Amino acid sequence: MVYLKAISVKEAYELKGSIEIQGSKNTVLPIMAATLLGDGVTTIYNCPEIEDVRGMCKLLECLHVATTLKDHVLTIDTRNACCEPLPYELTRKLRSSVLLLGPMLARWQRAEIGMPGGCAIGMRPIDIHLEGFMKMNVDVKLYREVLTCKTFYLQGAEYTMRFPSVGATENLIMAAVGAKGRTILRGVAREPEIIELCNYLMCMGVLMEGVGTDVLVIKGTKEIACCDYCNPYDRIVAGTYLLMAAAIPSRIKLIGIEDIHYMKNIINVAVSLGVNVVHFDNYLSVESIGAIQGGNFETGIYPEFPTDLQPVLMTVLVNALNDSRLTETIFENRFQIVTELVKLGASIEVTGDSANIKAGCRLQGHTVKATDLRQGAALVVAGLMSRGFTTVTDISYIERGYEDIVRDLQGVGVKIFYV
Repeated sequence: MVYLKAISVKEAYELKGSIEIQGSKNTVLPIMAATLLGDGVTTIYNCPEIEDVRGMCKLLECLHVATTLKDHVLTIDTRNACCEPLPYELTRKLRSSVLLLGPMLARWQRAEIGMPGGCAIGMRPIDIHLEGFMKMNVDVKLYREVLTCKTFYLQGAEYTMRFPSVGATENLIMAAVGAKGRTILRGVAREPEIIELCNYLMCMGVLMEGVGTDVLVIKGTKEIACCDYCNPYDRIVAGTYLLMAAAIPSRIKLIGIEDIHYMKNIINVAVSLGVNVVHFDNYLSVESIGAIQGGNFETGIYPEFPTDLQPVLMTVLVNALNDSRLTETIFENRFQIVTELVKLGASIEVTGDSANIKAGCRLQGHTVKATDLRQGAALVVAGLMSRGFTTVTDISYIERGYEDIVRDLQGVGVKIFYV
């Protein structure tokens, strides 16, 4: 693949047209990891063709798993899988690499992986993952960025999370599948991606209770059957374009959204900003006059407003008719976008975990730098709001989660291209 370094985007005066929403990144990655639990061939439909998926494929291939991704159909063959070390040069590029720990322990009772990487949005430690594993009779060692986990056998256990970490919830669920007896996990995350993973595992033959609540009970089993999976739409990508429409006069369709249950928190915020949203059978009709009502907003654990969309929300609030306040409660380093928005002419003051966004600032095109996935997408949205042209560099971050943001925005009339 040719890695394109920058995107140039011109100010947009209106948005008209439609965008096909890609499959979910945050759902498909743990499902890919979960295929290790079975011995056979799995087909995943509506798989996004993004860098994070390709990265996970490379990691699976290190374990002698065959993968093929073509036309949004991903085939995973685990029949020849065997336990091998996962190198740091691969795991450091992908936060979700840590999700392979659980299934590797369940299948082989051992795992050796380089420490996971990803976006620089905060500490995101994996201590909750490791504490849960230790409760399940796993010996954990870290030496020179290499994490080694071993056990004679996984033992079902009770574990209460001190914070509802999505990744830790996913990892411990998958490990529990290979444990003796019953595992009870309390204080777990309840994100849509957790529910999808649980439903998939139950299709594979896992017995589980409490799906969708903060207490999960998983019965360990060796009777795992590979099964196919249809990946849902990406609610964060859809939310990016929904919030974008608040800042610019819009009349667009977001296609491929059959169920809005998991998007209600995002839709509610968009409506409060002044967007008119109507759900039809498989798409959202989105209209706005580009006049944003500011206010006080806060990210939170699902079902609250997602932290992944905080940079996009901050960006569109620059165009609000009145001052706004945005509080981040999940990641301590997710206001990195402020520096780049100020380059464009925004007036934002950060105090602790809150940002005060002054209304009435007219943004001017400039060169800005993506430093993480969601911040990068938000800077592209900022380019639509800025006079003249804006260039967003280091777009490899954006490519980790958005199949082709340029193609998507061209579909609603934006003058945008790779440079």
